[in-house]
Amino acid sequence: MVLMMLEGHSTPGFNDAVQDLLRAKQGLRARTLSEIRSVCFRLMRGVPGLASRKVGEISRSECEGLIKLAPTPRQQRKFRTILHGLFAHCCRQEWVAVNPVEWIATPRLQEHEIIPLAWHELKHLLSLARAGRHRCCMPPVGLMLWAGVRPAELLRLQWSDIDWEESVISLRPQHSKTGGCRHIQLQPVLRAWLREHGAGQGNICPPNWMRRWRLLRDAAGLSPWRQDVLRHTFASYHAKHFHDFARLQEDMGHRSAALLRTRYLSMQGLTAAHARLFWTPGAL
Repeated sequence: MVLMMLEGHSTPGFNDAVQDLLRAKQGLRARTLSEIRSVCFRLMRGVPGLASRKVGEISRSECEGLIKLAPTPRQQRKFRTILHGLFAHCCRQEWVAVNPVEWIATPRLQEHEIIPLAWHELKHLLSLARAGRHRCCMPPVGLMLWAGVRPAELLRLQWSDIDWEESVISLRPQHSKTGGCRHIQLQPVLRAWLREHGAGQGNICPPNWMRRWRLLRDAAGLSPWRQDVLRHTFASYHAKHFHDFARLQEDMGHRSAALLRTRYLSMQGLTAAHARLFWTPGAL
């Protein structure tokens, strides 16, 4: 089905529509804008003539082909999301009558369980984080491990986002992955860990954080690194010890418990005794 432009309205080319979308979305996080720009430019590089192609002439089947240019189902989901947003913008501008991506099924993902860090891996990582060379990594490591903060969220987190009196870590909408505000409990074990390092000002992450974090992981023998394994470790130990899925879902920032139960909660190698120690200040 080829889209028809609305009567009395001219329809721009794909690249012009992308640029207009980026201008309209200037209030979004820089990372979100970068992803929109990256995906759309990748499509235009991969499909000759797409940049100048009138958006009103792009069919649903062509959009399906664009989505399939992504090599993995996860990336295809991202391509679909961004194309859907682009054509939704075109609808609002009355450049097209309907969104051709609306009826394209979202690619299904096969979620794989991620195993949390083993007890000896945890102890070794944290002992190294306390050492002089890696000590500046203590706060970000602690926030990933005992609060489940995502790595990308961590980069935007400030010391002022920690409310010591209320025992809450606040992720503001512009800082969180989902764009919503999130308040995470500051558990006593994390409070003690941060106090041991000493509270600071400005960014939680030290300068050259990514390099420092990689060096710490390598020193701990944790290469290759399992993406988000500290967040998964947090979720698994939280579930094992507190048995409070509603609180865990809120702290993790998930809209539903489905992903939490299928991908994040692995009890492999976890014992009740270790879970109790995990949440005990000074035990690790």
